[in-house]
Amino acid sequence: MKNFLALLGTWLKRLLKWGAITLVPAFALFVVGEQIESARLGAIAACETAKDNANCMRQRGYLAAAPFYPDITRRVLGGGARLLGGALGASYAPPPPADED
Repeated sequence: MKNFLALLGTWLKRLLKWGAITLVPAFALFVVGEQIESARLGAIAACETAKDNANCMRQRGYLAAAPFYPDITRRVLGGGARLLGGALGASYAPPPPADED
């Protein structure tokens, strides 16, 4: 019985070590992707009233339509965060424009 418990303890330690080694960097990349996405949504909000929305977004470093990012790093991190966050229930779509009556 002692051998079984020692073996079980060894396997649990390995599982915890390898789980932490893989999950901590994945979580850090998700957090970075979320920051990229929130910056993009901030740029959308700032360019909401601009006459030339596409030019305003380009000046802030984003594209006006999908894929939204001109460089592959932000495209992958932002897309991954959008994918995982959307699965968790977050909405990354900008709100519809308010009716001006």
